[in-house]
Formats: sequence, structure tokens, C-alpha cells
Amino acid sequence: MSKPNNHRIQAAQAIFAIDSFWAETFADTSLSDLNYCDLFTQMWLMRNGPAQAKTDLYNLMPNISRRTAVKYVQNAIDQGMLAEHECETDKRIRLVTLTTPALAKVERFLDHACASFSEVGR
Repeated sequence: MSKPNNHRIQAAQAIFAIDSFWAETFADTSLSDLNYCDLFTQMWLMRNGPAQAKTDLYNLMPNISRRTAVKYVQNAIDQGMLAEHECETDKRIRLVTLTTPALAKVERFLDHACASFSEVGR
């Protein structure tokens, strides 16, 4: 087998392992679907910025419909992984942030992803 194909196989295996690890990490919730991975990792990237409007979060899950994204965000709030806050400047807007338990799970997941990819190509 050629070296490039071997690297591709390793990369594919790493991706499958990472996806499985997401499911394992969130097995104690109903948030193991990879669309939550899209949402939570995007929110993690924005964690040091301002809280996001709840309606803006729907765009962070591009592989599902807006209607489904609305349900997913509400489920994450109900599961305690996202926290809703009142917007002081506009009472119609609900701001949302990752909770401390969600941050810990996402960072554990990202650490695993880094380790998985560090093995590719060696």
C-alpha cells in the first residue's frame, strides 16, 4: 500500500474514532448526535466573545433544518449544557452560552481529537 493511502486510512480511522468519542463523551445526555458537535465546538471557539443570541445558534448546525436546529438548541438548554440569559439591551433576545459542564466535555473531546490526529502520518 502506498504511503499516501496509508495516511488517508489513518485519517479516516481517526475521524471515526473522534466521532465515536463524541458519542461516548455525551452518552450521559441525549446530545451525542454529531450536529451537537458542530454547535458546541463552534460555541467553544466563540467562548471568549459575547454571548450568542439564541436564534444565531441555529446557523451553527448547517446539516439540519432550522426547525430541527430550534429543537436541538432547546434540548441542549433542557439538558443543562447551554444556559439562557436575558439580554439587557433588548428583552426580546435570549442570549446563550455553554455551561461549565459543557465546556469540560467539549475540551475533553477536543483533547482527544488532537491526540487522534497527532498519530496520523507517523
